[in-house]
Amino acid sequence: MKQLIFFTFCILLCYSSEVVGQRFKAAAIIGANAAQIDGDSLYGFERIGLTVGGRLSYANEKSWDVALEMLYSQRGSADGLLKKNSDRGIALHYLEIPLLFSLRDWYIEDGKYYKVRAEGGFSYGQLFQTDAVGYNVDELKKYDISWIVGAGVNFTRMFGMSLRYTSSLVDLNPNALLEGSRFKSYFITLRGEINF
Repeated sequence: MKQLIFFTFCILLCYSSEVVGQRFKAAAIIGANAAQIDGDSLYGFERIGLTVGGRLSYANEKSWDVALEMLYSQRGSADGLLKKNSDRGIALHYLEIPLLFSLRDWYIEDGKYYKVRAEGGFSYGQLFQTDAVGYNVDELKKYDISWIVGAGVNFTRMFGMSLRYTSSLVDLNPNALLEGSRFKSYFITLRGEINF
């Protein structure tokens, strides 16, 4: 699976130079997630994970665009931010496909780019690897549907950063509802973006 993600990322980078001239814009993304899960009795955004991938946006002359991303995303929960040898924790590895609608503002004439954006949308995630200590993960759903809200800033036409909040719409464990508790994932993402 890691080879497929790497191959897809390379294709996006190679293809980006051809699509920029057609109102499509490509970007490479790398960042970190701070995640937690409701219902696992662990508290705080203490599972730190990697997020990496690509973004393809359809931009127009107006101040909005639509973007599709493909991301490798690590999330879950942990018993302490820097704690080693913990007896509890869940590490979830997803292939995510977010679909986002962005509003852009503060146009920079010299560089021909928008400085800031606000965005929102939905994401489909496919769970492909799970590591857990102290939890039975056999009953976890292999997919996730989430909503996303965030904001971004471009420092130059090429380099930018964004901050996002993502929350699951479905319970990770379908049996959690029978037990009267939720088992939902949510996380905050800080990431750097290289625009082509």
